[in-house]
Amino acid sequence: KGLTMASDNSSAADRDAVVAILQSQAECWQRGDAEGYAATAEDDLAFTNIRGQRWIGRAAFVKVHESILHGGYAGSRLECELEQLTCPAPGVIVAELLLSLKGASTMPAGVVAGGDGVLRTRLLEIFELRNGTWTLITYHNTLVIVN
Repeated sequence: KGLTMASDNSSAADRDAVVAILQSQAECWQRGDAEGYAATAEDDLAFTNIRGQRWIGRAAFVKVHESILHGGYAGSRLECELEQLTCPAPGVIVAELLLSLKGASTMPAGVVAGGDGVLRTRLLEIFELRNGTWTLITYHNTLVIVN
């Protein structure tokens, strides 16, 4: 829904592979599966959460998502709208998503859901083709302030 392609530096098969990864991430979130959510992350992944906290590496990414998925967001539902795929160079795909989190029992300190109880964020994920496999190298999530 609302998908925009900007540039032609990747094939349809490459774009389809990244979209499949994004779909798998959403499915893993629904199951509370942090390992699955991080399936394509590598040890050099740079990860920033909605509060601006930053970590490096797959292990940290899994640990943070385990605490999220088994804490206040346990049983929540994540809806993902892919807004744009950008292919700035061969072997690199940037995905921009609008996320809506519903059903969280609590929010992290300093984070407030909208008046409808839905937490909205914008997620930027950068994938790099490494040895024939699309790998998540950057994950930056930003809170959307709803007035």
